[in-house]
Amino acid sequence: MNTKGFFDLCVPENHFTKENCVATLKVLRQYGYRTIAINQVIREKPEANKENNKKKKKKGDAKDNNELVPEPIKIDETLLKDFEDMTILNRLTVTFSDKDFYYKVTKSPNFKKYTILAVLPTTKIAFMFICTSVEADILTYCGEEKEFRIDRNSYNHLIRKGFFFEILYGPTKEDSTIRKNTINRSHLYHSIGKSRNIILSSGVSNLIYLSSAYDVINLGIIFGLNMQQAKDAISHHGLELCPKAVGRCHGKSIVMVETIASNDDISLIEIDDSVQIVEEISTVQIEDSDEETMLLDEPVPKKMKRKK
Repeated sequence: MNTKGFFDLCVPENHFTKENCVATLKVLRQYGYRTIAINQVIREKPEANKENNKKKKKKGDAKDNNELVPEPIKIDETLLKDFEDMTILNRLTVTFSDKDFYYKVTKSPNFKKYTILAVLPTTKIAFMFICTSVEADILTYCGEEKEFRIDRNSYNHLIRKGFFFEILYGPTKEDSTIRKNTINRSHLYHSIGKSRNIILSSGVSNLIYLSSAYDVINLGIIFGLNMQQAKDAISHHGLELCPKAVGRCHGKSIVMVETIASNDDISLIEIDDSVQIVEEISTVQIEDSDEETMLLDEPVPKKMKRKK
């Protein structure tokens, strides 16, 4: 995967239709971004809709698990000829409060077609489920859901699992309440975890609210980041996240690395000669050894005082 430049790992899918796809890529490249992710969101249905769906289902009806996750957006290759220096990834964001809904999402055949997986818990129970049983890449927060407390142990545990904590600056420009909640959450990350593994993404509903890479670095100070952490949030952490996401998609594996010579016969002869040389040296040392030298090599015994 050729990932470079500044990263924006949350660009909504409505900016990549046939009409505005080229314009969106031009703006992103002009603002300094070279690796982007098209974000598609899946939300859990309200409880009222769940009850209605259960009543409508019959025994002969087919399961609708396949319809939960849509197909990832694919951009026509003819449109990408002018943007060969950019890397475009697909990202899926799952917003849920019940673990059963998440299990249904993972069973969809389209689930594995996405490179990056982000989760957005809406309750404390869903957050604890993520800490214990979910393998994902990003824990995101948009400022619209109810606030719940995150402790230091959970924060450190998610870092050990390879999670990154996302802050969306786009919605903060549109709504004052979202701006207040997002700043509170970002300062919570600073107080419990010193703002480790933080990434900054746009998540803008309109390209007017999109900021250039260096403006985002300045915005990081508002979210409790220092200058170096703000730079890492749109550059270095993206370089770490993308390979981890690819590894998560492929699953666990074991890799063995060994050197292979160009000529196997020569290598075998060299190994046999080395073994013979070692054996000859060992025999010479054994034959030359005498009892006198053995006694000389032994440590001098300590003098013992006789008791009167």
